[in-house]
Amino acid sequence: MKKVLSIFLLFTLLLSAGTIYASNNSGQNLSDWYKKAFQKESEELGAATATGMILIFKEVNAFLRDLKIDISTTIADFSNKHVNNAKTGIGEYQAEMINSLNNAVTELENVNFDEYVKGLNIEEEINQDFEQMVQEVFSE
Repeated sequence: MKKVLSIFLLFTLLLSAGTIYASNNSGQNLSDWYKKAFQKESEELGAATATGMILIFKEVNAFLRDLKIDISTTIADFSNKHVNNAKTGIGEYQAEMINSLNNAVTELENVNFDEYVKGLNIEEEINQDFEQMVQEVFSE
């Protein structure tokens, strides 16, 4: 009898627990569980996203820093090359001009200016004689 009574009590207890559980709003329980699970997953996803973005920003920052150094080096090399080319060109032009001036000085030293002046005087005399002849011809 005790066995039957204990089975009956156990059965009654399980039946009443099922009734109590069934009387609760199971939809609300499911909704609460979903909200909690969603909140937990959202927080984990947000943390993972924030961490990922920070890592990406750090990598982009490092990339930009390296790129800036590379660009600065390239620009410096480019400008140094062109400055050196310009200096070389100016030096060559200067040497050519000095050589040309030295040649001109040598040529002028070889010129006899007395003959040049005599040639100018003769030319002047010829011009004066020609003008006199023209005046004589037209004055007659």
